[in-house]
Amino acid sequence: MVSACAYEWNQLLWALYMNQIAEEVPDMNMLMFIDEAAKNECMCMVFRRFGCSKWGIHCITQRCFIHGTHYSIIPVLTLNEIIAHDIVEGPVDTEQFVKFLKDQVVSSRASLY
Repeated sequence: MVSACAYEWNQLLWALYMNQIAEEVPDMNMLMFIDEAAKNECMCMVFRRFGCSKWGIHCITQRCFIHGTHYSIIPVLTLNEIIAHDIVEGPVDTEQFVKFLKDQVVSSRASLY
């Protein structure tokens, strides 16, 4: 098996970054990671970009062009668990994202302390 490593990877810069995080965050359980993902009906299909056919005949494949309903998923992860999530139909704009953070992340975390 071959593993890929990015040309941009720099061990020294990574170590400096991890040291900076360790200085600013006394407890690693305080870290939260948030990212938006999306899903529609076509995402579960694999599309080939290359194929074979007889000489002089175009290689054609059929694809689904109806994407169906688009969903956006916003999880908030800690090192141990998912502490909050939201799944909405359609894309998420800034207003919805900030509301999610205020309602489900900040208010729920504040009640713990």
